[in-house]
Amino acid sequence: MTKKTATAIFSLAAIAASKGKTPPEWVELFPAGPEIKARDGRNWTLQPQIVVEAFKLNDGPLAIDYEHGQAHLAPQGIAAPAAGWIVLVEERDGGVWGKVDWTPKASAAIADKEYRFLSPDFDHTIDGLILRLNGAGLVNRPALVMTALSRVSPEEKENPPMSKAIAKALGLAEDADEKAILAALTARQDERSALCGLLKIETGAPAEAITAAVTKLQTETETALASVKSSTSTAEVAALKTDLDQTRTALAALQKKDVDREIDAALDAEIAAGKITPASRDGYRAMCAEKGGLERFTALAATLPVICAPSDLDNRNVNTRTAEDDRDPVVIASLARKYQDDQAALGISVSISEAVRHVEETKTK
Repeated sequence: MTKKTATAIFSLAAIAASKGKTPPEWVELFPAGPEIKARDGRNWTLQPQIVVEAFKLNDGPLAIDYEHGQAHLAPQGIAAPAAGWIVLVEERDGGVWGKVDWTPKASAAIADKEYRFLSPDFDHTIDGLILRLNGAGLVNRPALVMTALSRVSPEEKENPPMSKAIAKALGLAEDADEKAILAALTARQDERSALCGLLKIETGAPAEAITAAVTKLQTETETALASVKSSTSTAEVAALKTDLDQTRTALAALQKKDVDREIDAALDAEIAAGKITPASRDGYRAMCAEKGGLERFTALAATLPVICAPSDLDNRNVNTRTAEDDRDPVVIASLARKYQDDQAALGISVSISEAVRHVEETKTK
């Protein structure tokens, strides 16, 4: 995956407040996507959850400086003070917004209209997928074509650290490609949208809003249950209880899907490494499903030797057999299952024993 760093101004929305007033606490960093275009004509693809997850993984605030001084001045040893700090990032209506803790000096400069615009600094792939936000700069020339920053090498880097971290956070293998990462993010977004629908809140609401909605629904249900003793609103209470039960079920399902994805990723990795066999997958899966089981399996797998090489059956033409294949029960079983499927497609039911006998007879011809 190729990674580059760029800056851009996406709109003319000024951040300056009226004279004597403080600058806005929340600022728009990226407009609604997925396809976004800078004023100088460059295009990128925005998946807000990628930017939000990358910010969380950074585990710290990001600097807003003056005229991108961190990129151009700091490498030369010239002071590049911060104008503010991005302390929180969230998705809003398909875009990305940041909560900023402005410095007194920057607040005064913005109030006096010395600076009016904000330009984000971000990493992206060669195909234009925005990977993470690095910070932003206060600027005054929105018509200027901003060149790509050079402090991060534009040479190709296979599986950059941030991409690995995002993949791991999604329960994927670290070498997952962009397509797999986007598919996982889309699946999570669909699940979250379904939950928001149950809670009757805006689709794409942040986790804090979802938690607040669940808490509110639970409080309403408990209040209704407490008052039902002296009222006749049994139907209303029953409806609230049903909503709460559905929400709890949906939450439990989401949590189970996340756990299942992590377990499958761990099992796939160890099978691919030859440390466990496909036949033992169900047993290890049951172990991982127990409380603390995934951690115990990960620790155990780290001590296991490689016991078998990959069978390469997935990459082999089922109609092509070797002498070794003729004796391999795994190959025979695979061919028997294929024969069953072929006959079933013709409307003929064949038992597994008949299928195996057919394969045995065929290999002797």
